[in-house]
Amino acid sequence: MAPATGTSFRPWADGPWPLIETPSKTQDISQHEALYIANEMAFAHNAMLRGLNALYLQAEQVTEPQDVADFLVFLRSWAGWVSHHHTLEEEQMFPQFEGVMEQPNFLQGNVHEHHSFQPILKQLLDYGTKTEPASYKASTVRGLIEQMAPNFREHLANEITSLMSMAPYDGPALLRIYKECEAEAGKQDKNVIPPMVLGLRDVTFEGGNQWPAMPPLSTHFVHYLFARKHAGAWRFLPSDTWGKPRPLAFGKP
Repeated sequence: MAPATGTSFRPWADGPWPLIETPSKTQDISQHEALYIANEMAFAHNAMLRGLNALYLQAEQVTEPQDVADFLVFLRSWAGWVSHHHTLEEEQMFPQFEGVMEQPNFLQGNVHEHHSFQPILKQLLDYGTKTEPASYKASTVRGLIEQMAPNFREHLANEITSLMSMAPYDGPALLRIYKECEAEAGKQDKNVIPPMVLGLRDVTFEGGNQWPAMPPLSTHFVHYLFARKHAGAWRFLPSDTWGKPRPLAFGKP
C-alpha cells in the first residue's frame, strides 16, 4: 500500500511477514479442484498474515485502557480463529483428504509444522484472554509474535504447495470435503469471525479479487449487525468490511 504523495510512509499489514502468491496468479485453477482448494486456502492464509502483521505493527501504540481492551479482543479473536483453523485441518480436513487419495500421511509434514508454532499461538490466545488492560505489555505481544512468525509464515506457504500436489487425485471428492469443513468453520461466533475475516482481506490484492465468495448483501449484514458487538476491536483491522485497505488506525510512520 503506497503512501500518498507528500506524506510519511506508514507500514501496512502486508508486512513485515510477506503475503503468499496465490495459485491463480500464475495458472488456471479451474483445471482441477485441488488448485481451487489451494487458492482459497492461500487467500485465507494471507488474511491470517495480515492479522499477524496488524497486531505486531500496532501493539506498541496502544496505551489508553479502552484501546488496550479492544486490542486484546482483536488478539484473542485472531489467535482463536487461527487455532480453530489448524485444529479443523488436523482432525477433519487432512485425514479425509488422505482417505480420498488413499495416501496415509500425505499431509503429515504440514501437521508437524503446526506443532512448531502452536505452543506460542496458545500463549498469544491466553494473553489476549487473561490479560487485564492495566497489565498489558506490548513487548510481550511483539516478542511472542517474533518467536512464532517465521515458522508460521513458512508453514502457510508450504501448505499451499502440498494442497496443489493433490491434483492427480479425485477432485470432486476433495472439494466435497473442503466444502464440508468450510461449513464447519462457518459455525464459529458470527459476532467475531465474519467481521474480523472480512476486515483482514484485501479486494485489491493481485489486481483485484472477490475472496471470499459470499451471498448478496451478506457483507451488509456483517457490517451493520455482527460487527457491532466488538466494534472497538475492528478498528485495528487493515481493511474495512468491504475489504478495502485503509491506514492502520494505530500504525506509526
